Amino acid sequence: MKPIELTPMQALRRSLWMVVQAAPKELRNLAILNLITGTGPSVALLLSKIVIDETTRLLGDRSLENAIVTVLSEPVLMWSMIAVVFLNLFVDSVDSIGSTLFAALRDRVQGYAQGKVLHKVANFDDIALFETPELLNLLQLTEKGIQRLQRLSFIVAGTLVGVFIFIPSVAVSISIAWWVPLVLVAAAIPSIQVEIKYHRKSWRVEETQAGLTREMDIYAKVITGESYAKEVRLFSLQSVLLNHWQSLFNRMFNTMETVRRDEALAVILWALIGGLGAALPYVFVVLGVLQGTFTLGDLALYTGIILQVRRSLYILISNTGDIYDVALATAPIFQLLDLQPQLVTGHAPIKSRPEVRSTQQGIHLENLSFSYPGSDRPTLKQINLDIQPGEMVALVGENGAGKTTLAKLLCRLYDPTQGTIYWNDQDFRTLELDDLRSRIAVVMQDYAHFPASLRENVGWGFLTKLTENAAIQTVLQEAGVGYLSRELNQGLETPLGKQLENGIDLSGGQWQRVAIARALIRLSQAELLVFDEPTAALDPKNEHEIYQIFRTIAKGRMTVVVSHRLALAKMADRIIVLEHGQIVETGSHEQLMTQSGPYHLMFSRQMSSYL
Repeated sequence: MKPIELTPMQALRRSLWMVVQAAPKELRNLAILNLITGTGPSVALLLSKIVIDETTRLLGDRSLENAIVTVLSEPVLMWSMIAVVFLNLFVDSVDSIGSTLFAALRDRVQGYAQGKVLHKVANFDDIALFETPELLNLLQLTEKGIQRLQRLSFIVAGTLVGVFIFIPSVAVSISIAWWVPLVLVAAAIPSIQVEIKYHRKSWRVEETQAGLTREMDIYAKVITGESYAKEVRLFSLQSVLLNHWQSLFNRMFNTMETVRRDEALAVILWALIGGLGAALPYVFVVLGVLQGTFTLGDLALYTGIILQVRRSLYILISNTGDIYDVALATAPIFQLLDLQPQLVTGHAPIKSRPEVRSTQQGIHLENLSFSYPGSDRPTLKQINLDIQPGEMVALVGENGAGKTTLAKLLCRLYDPTQGTIYWNDQDFRTLELDDLRSRIAVVMQDYAHFPASLRENVGWGFLTKLTENAAIQTVLQEAGVGYLSRELNQGLETPLGKQLENGIDLSGGQWQRVAIARALIRLSQAELLVFDEPTAALDPKNEHEIYQIFRTIAKGRMTVVVSHRLALAKMADRIIVLEHGQIVETGSHEQLMTQSGPYHLMFSRQMSSYL
């Protein structure tokens, strides 16, 4: 699973299309606005030339005793003056609404792009996106890409301004001499190349330092996160963490600063050359006025037009560099949107996949091996295992043995690298994913603390029962926390999590029981139960109560329990002992204890800690 590389031009085309899709109305309004504000100054300069030339002619013809009468008697002068005043007033009034349109465009683009990314991440079927460093870096770059995409909307609008200024300005400047716009454009071309070159270098720095940026964010979350606050202060880790963050920031900043410094020097050099290119037409016009070739009105017009051409070229050059920068930075957005999870590479098209049948023959794992994306080291190797209907199987072993990984594969959060998992003789990869997962109830060791109400924390386990108070209350009672809905100030509607307004935080044991209740609520259709360290946060008394719950709900269902606490494993019909990703022992508790193998050693060590 590797992101597809995109060229800057491919990313730019898709970025522009996304902006158009996100805010077509805002772009249309801004185009109209920019047409007015871009062409207005050139028209105003042309009218000002007429006013100056007419005024100069009248002064040369006679002395004026009554200026007002003279203006009123000269329709060309009068209407040109009126047009200049009203045109400037109109442009200023229209330009004042630009900030509102820009804000609307920015928000539309951000909401659209972020919605697309969130939809992709939320519906990414496997979890490699959250456990693979390369893909985590892609997510980090995507966040930056969304910010750059907002800039693209401003760049598009600014480019329109530059174009609408450039076209009429060039048209008028040709009347000075045919070579004037050519000189101005030629003097600007090196600046465009410099902008593109250094934007490319800047992005390469950002791209290669995505891991560094993500590490900075991790330290920032540790410093500001509630879950770390107590230990950070008790162990006086503030200076250590701050130093780590500052060191990472300095490394990133210093590298980027070198690129910026080189860019600034090159831009200054070529800006001076561009300024000399603009000076030639200006000197030419001044000499023409002195020689009688041009009028004073021409001088005012052409001076203004040269500045307009320069301004439009500056906008276009600046935006060209920015567009290239955006094209580089937005590529990760489309790499993420194009990324396909391994789970969708089934043997049959989605529409033709068979329905999931009830497990009359159980689950069969055949020659299963698995390596995490980006890793060559197998976590599981040649696993062959049957889980019969109604059977409880316990997976035990030391840390890193592959127990949780096997549980993830059974939940189809990943597909095997090699081998096959069969559900009632149906290949997992040919089954409709949501249908399959709806038949699995899970409590993982890193269970979620959803920042949501108590009702939602339980009901999200089976959405069809989200509004059924009796069903939610029943599973809370079965999980041993039925009192929560009575004791919390808003009952089932009480927000859980301190990050919510008026939110209530639960103890670790209470959160774990809520997670168990979330699994229990889908028991009506669950055929496979997967419990990964389900009692890790419970004390011995509560642990025993949960054991009884498991014993009851496991009847008639396939159950897989991952646990370090071998007292829970004793409840299982069969115990599977894993070492280094391979099955080394299998049997009941009594059978394995007589073999004096790895299980006997682990159980004896645990028992000795209670003696």
